[in-house]
Amino acid sequence: MNKTRVYMEEINDTEGREFIIRDEARITIGRFTIVEKNRANKSVMIRLRFYREGDRNLLRVSLGTMTRGFLRDGSYFKINVIVSDDISTVPFTELGYTLEGILVNNSYQDSRIRNEYLFGTDNTRFNQFKEFKLLALEGERVSLKLASPENAEDYLIYYTENREFLRALEPHRDPDFYTLKGQRKSLDESYKHYMNGLAINFGVYFSGKLIGKVQLSNLVYGGFRSATLGYALHKDYEGKGLMNDALKTAIAYAFEELMLHRVEASTLLDNYKSQNVLKRLGFKLVGTNEKYLYINGKWQDHYTFSLISES
Repeated sequence: MNKTRVYMEEINDTEGREFIIRDEARITIGRFTIVEKNRANKSVMIRLRFYREGDRNLLRVSLGTMTRGFLRDGSYFKINVIVSDDISTVPFTELGYTLEGILVNNSYQDSRIRNEYLFGTDNTRFNQFKEFKLLALEGERVSLKLASPENAEDYLIYYTENREFLRALEPHRDPDFYTLKGQRKSLDESYKHYMNGLAINFGVYFSGKLIGKVQLSNLVYGGFRSATLGYALHKDYEGKGLMNDALKTAIAYAFEELMLHRVEASTLLDNYKSQNVLKRLGFKLVGTNEKYLYINGKWQDHYTFSLISES
């Protein structure tokens, strides 16, 4: 059980609208302002500033304490929280919050205009959200788990072990990418894309080890209902049929759960292993995309394949 505690203290002369958040050592770790109260609708809107960006557990405890404080006595049923777009979104999801909107160019911080996220929950959802599980899929031999900042150590090991191997296959990475902080930042961005319905990034696990990635990006619904499929495998696990299993699992999810009609994938012209994987799964060659991606220091042509749902 998590025993971390935080304290909320009202700031003097703010008429009960501004509060400081302190940790157990009484050090200030954040603050929040009540932007709007609607007694008729039993709703409240809050702007939260959190100073310990790297401590997701402390953010979760702070957010939970704040939320319970407003919902506990029944005065409010619905709570909305406005936060900077660089904050970790995982603690919000864990507590039953949903992303309700993006406020574009809504604040001025650190000498630049920034977007903000609008999260919301209500008393019923918050109190009934007992257990949070990230999206996970089970294949015959591998497991696919939604990529999140909590898995940063797994991804750092994966990228460190495959740094040279992936150099010729993926876009250039800055040195910071190969640090724990860099991985958390990258995974936070991919998680936000998931929250916004733009992409789904899975880690491929085999016997408890992260051995690859599968991504469904450029998600489009309506009359198009398509996505772009991307994937990569650890150099030590090639030729074992594991990526074939991972892609079959992801494609089944795309067609059966997301109800997509078409999935597209592209490979470098000389990546015969990847092309063979796609062909075994039923993908058909569509054509050549000239100078499609900037890989290994230059724009490179790719073959593009597609797979159409049979239903």
